[in-house]
Amino acid sequence: MALALALVAAGPPLVVHNGWPGLVVAFVATAYATYLLLGKRWPRRPAARRARPTAVAALARALGRLLAADGFEPDRYVFRRHNAAGDALIVDLQPLPPVTTGETRFAVHVGFLLAPYWEWEKRSLGLPPEKRPDMSHVNWTQSVTPADWSEDEWVITDEAEAPAVARRVYERLPDLALWLDRDLLWRAAAGGSTELGTVSESMRLWLLVERGQSDELREMLDDDETDRAIWEYADRQAD
Repeated sequence: MALALALVAAGPPLVVHNGWPGLVVAFVATAYATYLLLGKRWPRRPAARRARPTAVAALARALGRLLAADGFEPDRYVFRRHNAAGDALIVDLQPLPPVTTGETRFAVHVGFLLAPYWEWEKRSLGLPPEKRPDMSHVNWTQSVTPADWSEDEWVITDEAEAPAVARRVYERLPDLALWLDRDLLWRAAAGGSTELGTVSESMRLWLLVERGQSDELREMLDDDETDRAIWEYADRQAD
């Protein structure tokens, strides 16, 4: 306040002693004083609306309530379910950058992780025993897309939409419980006709590893350093 008043008071003497140059300086000083007196409230451009991450958070809470009935445990945007063997099913929400102001885009993926492979990976990478898996660790993954779009992305624009969008996501999920059926998984690994279709050779290998060393497992391994370590690891699994 004192600085503003001093600037206003300095205006007339500047004009008297310096003429036109003093008038310019006095005008600038008066403008700045006005800026100070008004609390520095120059007009500002309104900030562009950003997509609200709370919309996805609300969606995650709504989806978590639906998945809880199927035995999934929530972990922010990740939901996990395990079977007795320790295999993990994962449902993952991935927030994406908005394309239009006010909307939030996100992708949905599901994944399956075999327990023997996860234990091997934790051991190989030196991960702590309590480390929880995410989509970067799974043996199998599938995108869950909106039923009425050809795109892979979902859109939510408001928290109020969360329950309805969560229901749509939930209804689009595949029959995840099939992956937790070890008998079904073994039949698929053996090449049998099942609802799972065929599983990868990698998954078949880790199912065999869990049972210990065998001729069938030996045929799937080469003689490089990694495969020799897997062969020794399989021997310990049978203990």
